[in-house]
Amino acid sequence: MPPRTPTAYQALDLNEAITTHLPLVKRIAYQIASRLPPNVEIDDLVQEGLTGLLDALKRYEPQPNLNFEVYARTRIRGAIYDACRRNDILPRNQRDDLVRLEKTTRSLEQTLGRHPTEIEVADACEMSLDQYHEVMGTMVNLMPLDDLSEEMLPADLGSDPLQAASMRQFADRIASILEGLPENERLVMALHYQEDLSYREIAQVMNLTAGRISQIHTQGMIRIRAKLKIR
Repeated sequence: MPPRTPTAYQALDLNEAITTHLPLVKRIAYQIASRLPPNVEIDDLVQEGLTGLLDALKRYEPQPNLNFEVYARTRIRGAIYDACRRNDILPRNQRDDLVRLEKTTRSLEQTLGRHPTEIEVADACEMSLDQYHEVMGTMVNLMPLDDLSEEMLPADLGSDPLQAASMRQFADRIASILEGLPENERLVMALHYQEDLSYREIAQVMNLTAGRISQIHTQGMIRIRAKLKIR
């Protein structure tokens, strides 16, 4: 189906629009569900994603290099992550571990002038490497990169040039941080967010287990959050 203009989207029957983009909503919901506890219902995530889709259909305005599907992905993911936050998906003990690891990572980066290794972070937290990997493995539901972008996405990209400029600056900052990540973390981020591969698919590409890919993703997210000083 050829891309539609915003006017065509507005004129499109709502049921047809939902039917057209429902596969995208389901794909995103299943991707997010793979990082969440097993008690989270996929149907609930799909419903939240549909809320994001409806919001995207309502708000979308033409922007250079921003087609509807790219915009909708952000809104769909944002709606699902908002629901996760409301339901406190990340338990208190994991939240405490996350803050501790972010602070330790930030402190080591300032001291060493480079990204600390896994062993260096583990030692600073008085953990064995196995304990560190276990903590990484339990944080599979850590809010991913899309969520960081959504937090700073203007409510209406076309309504305020200053907001749009701020978003571009933030995107440039994220790109710079990603470029500076260790090679394995940078590759996982690229395959997951740019190539849209699941952890299992990335594991096959990198000849690792899906669990190890999850750990690497979490490790990369902690570095990014530490750089952005997100609590």
